[in-house]
Amino acid sequence: MKKDIDNLLKTALTPMDEPGAKLNDRILLEVKERRDMAGKRKRIRRRIPAAAIAAACMLILCSGTALAVYKYLTPAQVAEETEDGALQEAFLGNDAIQVNETQESGGFRITLLGSVAGKNISNFIPMDDNTGKIENDDRIYTIVAIERMDGAQMPDMSADNYGDTPFYVSHYVHGLDPNQYSIMSMGGNYTEFVKDGIMYRLLEMDNIEMFADRGIYVGVNSGSFYDSAAYNYDAATGEISRNENYAGVNALFRLPVDTTKADPAAAEAYLKELQESWSTPDEPIEMGATDLEVDEFINRLTPENLDEYAEPIESTRQICKVEKSNDGITYLRYSYELETGAGTDGVGFMEELFPDGKPGINFGSYSYNEDGLSSLLIDVFILNEDGTVTAVAYRPK
Repeated sequence: MKKDIDNLLKTALTPMDEPGAKLNDRILLEVKERRDMAGKRKRIRRRIPAAAIAAACMLILCSGTALAVYKYLTPAQVAEETEDGALQEAFLGNDAIQVNETQESGGFRITLLGSVAGKNISNFIPMDDNTGKIENDDRIYTIVAIERMDGAQMPDMSADNYGDTPFYVSHYVHGLDPNQYSIMSMGGNYTEFVKDGIMYRLLEMDNIEMFADRGIYVGVNSGSFYDSAAYNYDAATGEISRNENYAGVNALFRLPVDTTKADPAAAEAYLKELQESWSTPDEPIEMGATDLEVDEFINRLTPENLDEYAEPIESTRQICKVEKSNDGITYLRYSYELETGAGTDGVGFMEELFPDGKPGINFGSYSYNEDGLSSLLIDVFILNEDGTVTAVAYRPK
């Protein structure tokens, strides 16, 4: 359930020329970003009009063979675009790290713009969906810009082909297996938008500056989750490096965090607590009258009586994009947004939705807010005769 400056610069010059890996993949997919129905922060936002003007950033390409000038928003302007005034101020402060390092990989130009960390430096501190309490107010925020090398614009979030080329962006820690320790397992989420053909990704997770003495990375790889084929992890040395033979995007940066911020004792305590949380069952959720009403309605539904009790929202009907992970897990991606702002960006597992592989109807997740049934949205999946999968949201009649 989901309750849920700098002075204006002149126009810049254009460019001169310890769960297992398979289980981890499933966890990463199952906690894929979702939009909140109750008006809380959206982890993926549509572009918000703002007066921010792109700043000119001089960047040295990683190859060291070319110097180019690009136009990007500053980290503070990215925070402004997401309507996060507190984070904007943090990026303007002395503790912010300005990086502006660019790598080219898989036909894309990836730029690590900057990072900042601290307690209560955002207007949107994550809260527990069940208790409404703040989960962790000590966070790290990092921004990357992603653009196409061929000069074509990244699709705006309103475009039909938005999301056709997904990216997984995360911090990693030297000495910790990235298959296990990344944005999805360390209290993370992200916000993104597209402006002037450039995608900006603002990622956040638990503050890992306590690991500064070990070394912190920022990685961007193709796909919706960590791809172990994109990087090499040396368990003996703890070093993470790019797989030079990888066909897709696999940018990897070192985040220049002040090593005096390291706290080995706190780091060990954090890892112990994190590992214990992986094996601790979730506490049962106390259900109120609204929850019970929705629960009763959901339990009443079957593929056969669906149209009797609910109706499809045709604007959400879509053919899903089906992908397969390195470990052979087949999943589908789907997204929609209603005029009310309610919606979803999510995934479903083919082996769970259609275990027998036969055409038919099955139910995915559902969401609602304090209004109960009147706000209920049910994700329905249809395996068609031609093997494609249709997703459509239903609501009670």
